[in-house]
Amino acid sequence: MADLTSRPIADCTSDEAAAALTRGFEGYLVPLRFTPQAYERRFRAENLDPYASRIFLLDGAPVGILLIVRRGWTSRVAAMGIAPEMRGQGAGRRILQEAIVEAEARGDRTMWLEVFEQNPPALALYTKLGFQPVRRLVGYRKPADAAEVASRDALTEIDPRDFARLAARHGEPDLPWALQPETLAAVTLPARAWHLEHRAYALIADPGAEKLSLTALVVPEPLRRQGWGSRMVHALAAARPDRPWSVSPVLPEDLAADFFAKLGWGNWEINQIEMRLEIRRL
Repeated sequence: MADLTSRPIADCTSDEAAAALTRGFEGYLVPLRFTPQAYERRFRAENLDPYASRIFLLDGAPVGILLIVRRGWTSRVAAMGIAPEMRGQGAGRRILQEAIVEAEARGDRTMWLEVFEQNPPALALYTKLGFQPVRRLVGYRKPADAAEVASRDALTEIDPRDFARLAARHGEPDLPWALQPETLAAVTLPARAWHLEHRAYALIADPGAEKLSLTALVVPEPLRRQGWGSRMVHALAAARPDRPWSVSPVLPEDLAADFFAKLGWGNWEINQIEMRLEIRRL
């Protein structure tokens, strides 16, 4: 494998990080394109460690990126991308091995990551490095529907920060990193949140986007199985029947499958496997 050099993200601009991310996921199972703004909004919310995260270069050009997010004794591989011409040469293994050694040295107890189940080479790599599968994460989709029946429910907007507080109080425990209250608490515009009679709450990534993403939905335990969640989702969809909706594949598969099936939402064609590595302490 060619010799790589690296720079910590702390020494890079947001433009450089976004460009390296886009390059690293070029031709990937799900190609990703990041603007500097999208990069900042997403990874700052996930508690990016700019010194543990790096851009990797060959002859001065970015050919890889590793983003590490951290909370307490736990670290997570938020993104690892390798440019197409560098794949299959051991770069990913080397980068991740070094990240594990560094996590051990700083006293982290566990490292997490998510990988698409439909990406066998990556899944095999992580398994060989000691990561163990924890659960399958799935997503849901609903196409645009001009015939969507109008909802009589009126939604009231709330501060996304208040939504995060409600999620911490009433949400499911032990959720994946992207859905943890600590992540939700850091979202900013264009994300917006609404409540339905203070019985159901929803967070939308960007209501102005061409494809709408339902980031999180919360119904307090005493009010569940009374139709409030369905009414909330229906009211949101009825407000924009011209736009497709989705839930990214970050939901544990046993959490809301029946709920979305009854709503008529279909499954994503791909899903993720959440994996965990127990780090040996020095």
